[in-house]
Amino acid sequence: MSDIKMDVVSPERVTQTAVQLAGLMIRTSNLAEQHTATQKIAPLWQRYFAERVQTHRDGQLMYGVYYDYQSDMDGEFSLLAGTTATEAQACDLTLIAGDYLKFSAQGEMPQCVINLWQQVWRYFASPKCEYQRCYLTDYEVYLDSHRVEIYIGIKPLT
Repeated sequence: MSDIKMDVVSPERVTQTAVQLAGLMIRTSNLAEQHTATQKIAPLWQRYFAERVQTHRDGQLMYGVYYDYQSDMDGEFSLLAGTTATEAQACDLTLIAGDYLKFSAQGEMPQCVINLWQQVWRYFASPKCEYQRCYLTDYEVYLDSHRVEIYIGIKPLT
C-alpha cells in the first residue's frame, strides 16, 4: 500500500460558488456503509465508472457530493457521483455556494479518501475546532487517480 499524505492540520477556508452537476444518486447513512450487505457508496461509484467516466471531457473533474442530510453525520444523506453538467446534460444537483473547509490528501484510492474522511471527523470532534459543520452540502473533488480534496460546508463564525 502506498503512503497517504494529508494536509489536515490546518485545512483551508474557501468560498465556493454554485456549481451545476450531473451524475448518479443514492441515499444511505454512515451506519449502512459499515456493512457489506447494506453498502451503497461503493456500488454507486462502480456503476458510475462503468456507465459515465468514458464520457468525461479532458480535464473534467469527478465529484462526490453529500447533501440532503437528515440531521448530521449519524443520519441519512444523499450522494451524487458525477461531474459538472454540460449543455447536453440536465443538471441533477446544484452544489450550494458558501463557505467550506478544504482538506487534501494523496495516495492510493479508495483508502486515501476513506482515511481523509476519518481525519475530517476527528478535526470537527476536536475541542480546539473553531468551526461547525452546517450539514447542507459537503463534497469530494478527485483531482486525479491519486489526489482528492474534501470540502466541508461550515456555519459562519459568530
